Parts: sequence; structure tokens; C-alpha cells
Amino acid sequence: MKLSNFKIKLLRTFTAAFAVASFWSCSDKVDSSNLFVFEGETVANYLEDTEGYSMFSQLTKRVKTGRKTDSRVYSLLAARGNYTVFAPSDKAVQQFIDSVYEKNNYSLDSITYEMAEYIVRNAIIDNQDQKGLKTTDFVIGALETRSLDDRYIMISFDTLNAKTVVVVNEKSRIENPDVECSNGYIQGVDRVLQPSNDKLPDLIKGAPNMKIFSRLLEETGFADSMNLVRDEDYEVNHAEYGPNLDKTAQIPNPDHRYYGFTAFVETDSVFMEQWGVSAPDYRNDVFVNWQSVLSVIKEQCLKVYPGATAEDLKDPNNAVHQFVAYHLVPARMSWEKMVIHMLEMGYGFSNPNNLTIDCHEYYETMGGYHRLMKISEGRQTDGKRINRHCTYDRDTYDELFVDREGVRILPDNGKVANNALNGFYYPIDNILVYDDDVPGVVLNERIRWDFSSLFSELISNGLRRIKDAGQHAVPNNYFERMDVSDESWLVYLPYHGPNSQCNYQADEMNIRGQYDLTFRLPPVPFEGTWQFRICAPCNAGFGMAQFYLGKEKYNLQAIGLPVDLRLPLSNPSIGWEPDDDDPEVTRQIDKNMLNHGYIKPPRHDGISRNGAPVTESMRNSTTYRANLRVRKIVWTGNMKPEETMYLRVKSVLTNPFACFLLDYMEWVPKNVYNGVEEEDQW
Repeated sequence: MKLSNFKIKLLRTFTAAFAVASFWSCSDKVDSSNLFVFEGETVANYLEDTEGYSMFSQLTKRVKTGRKTDSRVYSLLAARGNYTVFAPSDKAVQQFIDSVYEKNNYSLDSITYEMAEYIVRNAIIDNQDQKGLKTTDFVIGALETRSLDDRYIMISFDTLNAKTVVVVNEKSRIENPDVECSNGYIQGVDRVLQPSNDKLPDLIKGAPNMKIFSRLLEETGFADSMNLVRDEDYEVNHAEYGPNLDKTAQIPNPDHRYYGFTAFVETDSVFMEQWGVSAPDYRNDVFVNWQSVLSVIKEQCLKVYPGATAEDLKDPNNAVHQFVAYHLVPARMSWEKMVIHMLEMGYGFSNPNNLTIDCHEYYETMGGYHRLMKISEGRQTDGKRINRHCTYDRDTYDELFVDREGVRILPDNGKVANNALNGFYYPIDNILVYDDDVPGVVLNERIRWDFSSLFSELISNGLRRIKDAGQHAVPNNYFERMDVSDESWLVYLPYHGPNSQCNYQADEMNIRGQYDLTFRLPPVPFEGTWQFRICAPCNAGFGMAQFYLGKEKYNLQAIGLPVDLRLPLSNPSIGWEPDDDDPEVTRQIDKNMLNHGYIKPPRHDGISRNGAPVTESMRNSTTYRANLRVRKIVWTGNMKPEETMYLRVKSVLTNPFACFLLDYMEWVPKNVYNGVEEEDQW
């Protein structure tokens, strides 16, 4: 039997003892106390008793729930729980194994254990405390909870016989939807789910419509820079549990510390239409006309990056190198989490497709150039847009005039996989460049980050903005950009649901204990006078914090006097009062607070109504008046894009249970905070 290169590659994957399926397994933490059968038809019962699913059922009896247990997946699906199972039909399983071994009616008993794992683990989601998923729960993009193989499952939609059908992982159609069982839902599919085992550069290389960008990744060396998958030292050296907020219980730390990457990719047709390059001419896997294509790309890149004149494409001072770098973000961003929609005014998270005002995220791209990318999405943007610029109504935050549409991001590449082992790529509809108007116009504004968006580890490990209201322990050394003292501990709070605090995007990172943390700040887009602000809510348990700021990480200078975070907002040293019906009175209140170094919370986000549209703004909330997330002006001074600035926050009181809260921060240029027109409230 002569196998194709693809089949050989696939079989090698299955026969590697700890490759892929075992590599990703996080099922060793299955709570065996829940493994008892109860009344009602379980997922296991249905698969076993229903004609057409016997092969998948048989495989669940063979595959273990983890490497350290003898318990089988069948027992898991027969027990209490909440599962979503994308069960392939017998026909689908047979077609899959026949295609791999290139032999008709290949015996199910003859496949390797690793292949059985691949089929079973990639088809099952353990939804933990959340209910199993129905098709009405699906939106375009990756499902939040990953499979037993710790892989994202991708959702898209298609039409068949004039009816909408759900497509899973680009190729598997749900043909038997929403089979309700006592412990979850079965979504019967017509093909075995087959997530790619390629790393991101290889996945892009395999896309038939991305030959040019794939070659650019190789020529510039970035293909070699995006091969990391996970931190192997963390796998063997991290504590399984960490303290909760009050140190009254131990809660799980993240199972893994995955690396991740995201690429925004022009298709070959975009290069041809926008830059006039020739169509890629591939013969026997050779890019015959590459030099001709590269010549045009070099010419176009030098127009945008005229100072980058190095000849070597791997040189950071090469124009093509800088062009490619601006397409890459060192975080694994799933589609639905690329721009967070949670508590913006008018939005209700129970109806996620009903967008309201624009939301923005700012990401630092790869290459060490300290360049930011702005991604916006709202009801007026027509999708997710990179570096969109417009004028907003100061009362409603509606778009009034758009002078830069922004590059549109597409959610997938049609029937070609975009979900790699260590990241995602997304096609874009126009050439993406960091021209002068990006820092000078698009980013010449107040730039606000939710702190969780600055932790690539939260993003790459699927922890940011999860649908969970619980506490999540994080080891002190988990984040590359933040150092935390041994006397402190970290807890991430997503606050999804009715118990939300009045946070920006609802979530927060708590540093508890005798806290002392140092954080690498994101860059500014252009040289000038900038104001650095941080959320500084008032709470009796937050103690008193000294801020330090500077460019030498281990020699930072104290900025001003310690800030007493225990004071109520009404204290004269803060000067908060509610907005008045008279705009002039409100302006005077804002001015008084500004004189004390404080600014009210932004109007953009509001107070959760458990999924109903948000109506009460953070700025003037009555529900959380005693704990508003006001902004504290920490520092004002000159900054350059190439400089790296660090923030240190240290508790100056002896309190082993004090708390410092990381919610959001802002860089604000002088022309915004002290411009001709007063700064807006949003």
C-alpha cells in the first residue's frame, strides 16, 4: 500500500506516543467523583443505542480520559456533566479511516490507539458548569471551551438546499442537530472533525490562495519565529493550585502556558489587484516567478517604509521585513475575542450579534518596532476593521464621518483551515501597512487598554473574557510582561453574568497580599507629551500604593506621593460628585477632579444587566457609586515610540491581604487632554 505524503504525515501524527492528541490532553483533571450514572438517556446511551453511531461509541469505550487514568471516555459520557459531542456517523468514521489507510472498509479494530484518540478527543467538549451547546448558541468563530484535545472547534455557516447549515472545522456539516441528552447535546456530523496539526507558518503555506505571503514569511525569517507551541518548563514545574482571593481555598492554576500567534494575511488576489504583482506561477512546488513578484513588493514597501533600506530581508531595517512584521501579533486571537463586546452601552451579551457602539482593541505587532494595530468593531463598521478612523458624535458615540474605512478582516478562509496548532490566520481585503497616517491620525487619540488584553498569555490560553463568574488563580511568573513579588498572589476575575463589577469590559486582575508588581507598559505611537492614566478605584481593602515609572526596569523613580486607595470618592482630595443636569456644572465637577489628578470613569462601558442591554454607564453609576473605577493621572511627560516604559506599584502599608486591581489603563496625547476641544467622556 503506497500512501500519499499527506497520509504519511497524518499516520506519523497518530503513531507518536505523546504527539498532538496526548500532547494537548488536559483530561487528567476529570473529577472521578462525578463519574456515576444517573437516570435519563445520557450521551453514552444515545450513541450506543442509536443506529448510525456505533463506531464512534465503540471508540469512546477504547479511549482513556487521560494518560494517568484507566477511566474511559464512554464512562465520562455516561456520567453527570455537561457535554457537547460532535459525533461522526458510522459512514463518516469509515470514510475517514479508509482515506487515511487508502483501503476500503478498513477495520475499526485495526486503527492505532492514537488515531482513536484523535477522532474521539477532537469531537467532545466538556462544558463543565455551563450547559452543553445547541446550534442556536453557535456564532462564527471558535467555540470558547476547547475540546478534550485542548483544540479550538471552529464554527461557520453555509446553505444547503436553501437552508442554513452549521459547518464545523470548515468541512464537517451538522446533519443531526441538537440531540438533547440528560448530560448534554449531541451534534451529529457528516465528517470526522480534523483540526490541523500544522503550526501557523505551515498552515498558511498550505493555503492555496496565500502563496505570496507564505513566501514572504519564509524570506523574512518570521516563519521560524512562530514555531513555539507551549512552555515545556511550565508543564513540569508549575503548581496545580493557587490561593483564591482571600486565601480561604485553593483553586486551579492554568493547566498549560501556550504560546500563540495571529497573522492577518493578504491573499494572492489582493496583492495582484492592489499592488499589481503577477499571479504566482508554481510548477512542481517551485515558485517560478518569485523574483519578479518580490521586485514589485520591494518597490511598494519602500514607498511606505522609505528609511528601511537594508538589502537583507531578514534585517529589521528592511522594508519588506517591516511590512510583514506589521501583520503579526504574538497572541493566539480567536475570532470572537479579537474585539471584546461585553458591557458597552446598549449592548446585551445574551444577544451577541446585536452590536451597538464601536469597540476598539490595540495590539502590539511583532518585530520589535513598538508599532500598534487598532482593531474596531460596532454596528456601523461592517465587520472587524484594522486602523479605521472616523469622527464620533460626542453625545452618542455614533460614527459621523469616516475618513479611513480600515482593512476588513475576514473570519475564515472558506473551506481551508485557519486554526493552527499555535495560532490563527485571517484573510484581509486590502494591503495592510503602517503608513504615516496610522500613528499620526488613527492612533492620535486616547488609547485605552483593558489590562487583560495586554497579557498575551491570557489570550493564547483562552482565559481572557471567558463566560465564567468564578475566580482563576494565576502563578506569579505566568506573565512575561509583569513581575510580581513572592508576598503577592494573582487572581483573574472574568465577572461574566449578573454579579459583574463596574469594570471596563467587566473583568479584572487582582494582585493580593503585600503587593509589589512591575509591569511593562505598551508603547506610544509617536513622540510627544503623553499622559499615563490607570484605573484606581476606591476601596477600603486596597490600601495605599506608591507608583514608580521609568525606562530602567530595576531603577524606577517614585512618581509623586503614595495614593490612598481607601478614601471614598466624595473625599475633597478626589472631589467626585455626580453629573448635573446643567452641563456647565458637570464641567466644573470634572475640572475640580482633574485638579486633584482624577477623572471619572468612561461612558463607553456600563453596568451588567445579566445579558440585557446596558443602560447605566460606568461614568455616573448609582449602583456602584461607592466603588467607581475612576482614572488616576499617574504621570505626564515626553515619550518616544521606541522607548520602553515600566510601571511599578507597591503597597506602602503593612497588610498581607491588601489588593491592587488592574482593570484598564490609558495613554493620552496632549492634543487630546489639552486640545482645542475638550476631551470627550467616552
